[in-house]
Amino acid sequence: MTEERKDAAEEPQESNDGPNLADADASSQCLNVPIGDSSDVSGQTVVQKVVSPSASRSQGRKRTRSSRRSQRSPQKGRYRERNFRSRRTGQQGSEGPAKNMVAGPVIRDGKPIYSYGNYDPYYRQRFDRCAAVDPRIEALLQYCGTELFRDKVVLDVGCNSGFIAFLVAAVGARRVEGVDVDSTLISKALRRLRWLKKRGYKTLPEEPMQKEGSDAGEKDWHQQQYTVSCVQGRGHVPYHAKPLKAGALQAAISNAKKMEKVLPAMPQSPRPEFPYNLEFRAENFHLSQLELKRKTSYDVVLLLKITQWIHMLYGDVAIQELFSKCHRLLRLGGILVLEAQPWQKYLEPKHQPPGRRGMHNTLILRPERFSELLGQQGFEKQVSVSPSGLTDAILVFRKVAQVQAESPPLMAQVFQEQQFLHPRVPKKGKVVPPRFPASTPEAPSQEAPVAPVEPALAAAELAPLMDEAAVAPPAPPEVEADSDLSPPSKRSRTEVGAVSEPPS
Repeated sequence: MTEERKDAAEEPQESNDGPNLADADASSQCLNVPIGDSSDVSGQTVVQKVVSPSASRSQGRKRTRSSRRSQRSPQKGRYRERNFRSRRTGQQGSEGPAKNMVAGPVIRDGKPIYSYGNYDPYYRQRFDRCAAVDPRIEALLQYCGTELFRDKVVLDVGCNSGFIAFLVAAVGARRVEGVDVDSTLISKALRRLRWLKKRGYKTLPEEPMQKEGSDAGEKDWHQQQYTVSCVQGRGHVPYHAKPLKAGALQAAISNAKKMEKVLPAMPQSPRPEFPYNLEFRAENFHLSQLELKRKTSYDVVLLLKITQWIHMLYGDVAIQELFSKCHRLLRLGGILVLEAQPWQKYLEPKHQPPGRRGMHNTLILRPERFSELLGQQGFEKQVSVSPSGLTDAILVFRKVAQVQAESPPLMAQVFQEQQFLHPRVPKKGKVVPPRFPASTPEAPSQEAPVAPVEPALAAAELAPLMDEAAVAPPAPPEVEADSDLSPPSKRSRTEVGAVSEPPS
């Protein structure tokens, strides 16, 4: 029985070795023969079949680990190494984010620091099931009318995740470009844009209207908000991805008023429909020159809560450069919408890294003087809008001069005041005392050297003193003169040494 089993075990090996070579020859012949030709060079017909690597591997012998490593393609190894590096560094690809760009917050001591203002401004509404029209856009439509955005080319600087850009595009803008320094926020906006295009939406999705037969009363809280356990367990839905409340956008458009000075629209091609009038890109608007190279003239530029971060990062000159760049990008009669944070926001240490705290002490230009600076750079103030529920006012300016002043008087005054500022002194570290140079010897001691005393002579001189101390009356309690009553630890070193130490 054992011999039969051995023979049966050896038979498949002999049968496998033969077909393997035949298949290899057949596969090599099939690769050399064209697809349309079924004859070999010798005239014999050849069956056209391609042996897959998995089939040959199963038919042949089991390869060792070293042979697998040798046959592994080097391209897969590089691809795997690049993916491992991207997972380890948290960056996209081997190169990481572009220069002068950020990808999310900076984590310090377990807490996120949004030093570029790239935090979620709608985090308080994370429990809401539906989104509402932003109060700033609603106030602009109420005071300036829909002509502010209709058939206009709009640039939204610091668009964050793109919620305001989506609203402006849905109102009827010809083209809306959203720019932000955070690449992760731009990726979220692009993901939402692709979703809208894939579903075929012609406007922003809204909550379904209630039927006529149903109760028209207020909804319950669980129909308006998510539960806390749901948000904490599964995370909150981004505000730009939530559907609008039923009829919220139409209500904001119906409450809009007409402007007294309507900006004339340029004769252009037919306006693209929503959402094909949207564009998002990640770039540092202060350092980038892409808009100037494109030579695109914008009708409206939105600067909503972005001046503080540019001011804190690049100083007073950056504000002048920001307004000057907006002046060059706007066409004559264009609109600049500015929402500047007050000076109290600069003093808050939140979202400021430790190395940048205290930078407000080096700033001379205050947000209250931005209107004066814009007036010197060719803008005219139109209206000041105060949205309900917000503390910061929105200022609307119009470009009235084609050429702007190269050096505004306000900036000259700022430069003059900066010369009298005390330089920023870094924090003092540990003070190390200077070492004495090795060439200067130490000063000799002024005390005279003490001559050595023989132990026998010292014992002879102390004997009469010990007898007098035994006969003398006790000393007052204030002065501890009796050394015999004191503990051994409190005795003087000379007395103990003179009595107890043996002669050397």
